[in-house]
Amino acid sequence: MTKLSSNFQWTKFAGLASQWAIALIVLMYSGRYIDQKFMSAGSKPMFIWILPFLFIILSLLRIIRDTKKKSDDLE
Repeated sequence: MTKLSSNFQWTKFAGLASQWAIALIVLMYSGRYIDQKFMSAGSKPMFIWILPFLFIILSLLRIIRDTKKKSDDLE
């Protein structure tokens, strides 16, 4: 593995981490806004948990699908 190849891997994962951080922050604020806007005062917040959870699950499934496709192509 060359230095250029390992540097590329690092930047790819750093980009993914920054996308996750931004998406999770936006989804948490969106969930909080939805909870405040549409839920009554005594109810428990749901969307602040559901939106980031769905994002994490769906993006992990996408990563698994993409890496499986790449490993199948190598064989």
